Amino acid sequence: MNIQRNIFAGLLIFLVFLTIPIYLDFIGINEAAVNKNIDKTLPEKTTPQQTIIPNYSSPEPGALNGILDQIIVSTDYYRMILSKSSGGSISFYQLVEKNDDFSNKYEGSYDSDHNYDDSLAVILVDNRDAVSSCSPCLLFNGYNPLWTYTGSIDSIHVPKGQSVEIFFSWYDENLGSANKKIILDGDGYSFKTFYEYDFVDQNNVEVAWNSGIRPTEVGNTDVFESHSRAYTQTGGVLESITQNDDNKINKVTYDSKTAWAGIRSKYFGVAVIPMNESDYVTLSSSPVEHFVYDGYDVFNEREISPVYTFSVGVENQLRSNGELSFDTYLGPLDVDHINLLDQNIDLMMNFGWSIIKPFSQFVLWSIKLLHNALGLNYGFVLILIALIMRVVMGPLTKKSAESSAKMQVVAPLQKKLQEKYKNNPQKLQQEMGKLWKEHGVNPLSGCLPMLLQWPILMAFFIVFRSTIEFRGQPFIFWIKDLSQPDYIFSLPFTIPLYGDGVAVLPIIMGLSMFLTMGITMQDNSQKTMMYFMNAFFILIFNSFPSGLTLYYTMFNLLSYQQQLSIKKKK
Repeated sequence: MNIQRNIFAGLLIFLVFLTIPIYLDFIGINEAAVNKNIDKTLPEKTTPQQTIIPNYSSPEPGALNGILDQIIVSTDYYRMILSKSSGGSISFYQLVEKNDDFSNKYEGSYDSDHNYDDSLAVILVDNRDAVSSCSPCLLFNGYNPLWTYTGSIDSIHVPKGQSVEIFFSWYDENLGSANKKIILDGDGYSFKTFYEYDFVDQNNVEVAWNSGIRPTEVGNTDVFESHSRAYTQTGGVLESITQNDDNKINKVTYDSKTAWAGIRSKYFGVAVIPMNESDYVTLSSSPVEHFVYDGYDVFNEREISPVYTFSVGVENQLRSNGELSFDTYLGPLDVDHINLLDQNIDLMMNFGWSIIKPFSQFVLWSIKLLHNALGLNYGFVLILIALIMRVVMGPLTKKSAESSAKMQVVAPLQKKLQEKYKNNPQKLQQEMGKLWKEHGVNPLSGCLPMLLQWPILMAFFIVFRSTIEFRGQPFIFWIKDLSQPDYIFSLPFTIPLYGDGVAVLPIIMGLSMFLTMGITMQDNSQKTMMYFMNAFFILIFNSFPSGLTLYYTMFNLLSYQQQLSIKKKK
């Protein structure tokens, strides 16, 4: 019975990890990128229209004042360039929020030469060389009008606690007229936009975002940006599209009341939130067109280079005039900023299925609390959380060990009953029930603790893989970034499931599992399964973020200590 129960437990664990790719797809994570070695010289491109590569990577306020079609906006959170002719559409957007030591809070981005620069403040939009900009813009029947900026200041700074209004207008005697007001707020990553329009025979009016967002993470030769996806909450349901190959995803229309629409990468996102629910929303995606720069085909090594687009629209039916207002959020997928918005934009962060979501949110809250309250490095926070979880899970582990010990006692008696009533299954079941009751044994009690821990373990898996708090955060020695695998060297070949980079923490985690299984193993027939499980976990964790592996390694080492203590007390 012990062997059967352990085999069942092993198969259950194996099944959980087999379903991880399906679950990752559900929560918006593209796993095609995880098994390749990191390449920090990968090119990128923002929009299909972009054909000129700028020779600068980060403009300073005032540096581009000679360009007439722009308004430079700066706050404590971002530096932004607005296109006058596109009615204040964003042509450049860079995060400049600082840490307490005045370093950039969000670093790591592609420069103008398509090299990844760890010290460059994150750039989410760079359409300065595009013919027209639509991020976001007003469309009526697909037409993007040419606007007039009615202000006189081309460089604006918005301090914390203040806001600034800028105005645009448009008029065409054959098509109609419109006015636009943008309210820039110095307290975060969002701003408000208000339209008043009077069109001639135009029924549908949309606010569109057609330029995607820039990738911000080092990639590989297959996928331009993993985790990217377009979302909308429409009709009370979260909908999304993901481009997994180089085929264009044609416009998908959702004809129901829309709360918001947006695009996310792994750690950053944009969302347009109508102040009144719109009538419909569209999502689409297309691969970036290949183009040549200095004789080099920039995207010839990438299979997937999606540019996601969306639009939020109202159906005016017989009316041709009206008002439209919305919030735009463009920044980090950080709950401290996301939760300031009125709508459930945190759905785009996707904390998992409904049964797991509360655990994921609690895990993230705990991580941020410990880091902010104690001032600890995030690596030490993970170790502390592993210790706390080991204490919390201790009673369940002890209960499982006690159940296993009882099962060892009754195992010989069970075997006798099985031999005695082998031709009478009904009588065997009755006698087995009496035997278990007499010795206080519950055959499911050994597996139940593991099942109870599953939502919590999955919550840690979700949060540690995608939380922006770990992005660019070093720990100690060779662990330079908790959001990346802790590779120390590369192999000249690729191993299936493993990749071609060699990480240290998964190997230590495998050894910790080996030690723990060695204590709990009841007989030598379990050795094969133990070796198989250890090898399997080392393979799949090799491409996971080092923060995630660090947590599970510490948790396993503490589990080993507890099992060792339980064994000594027997």
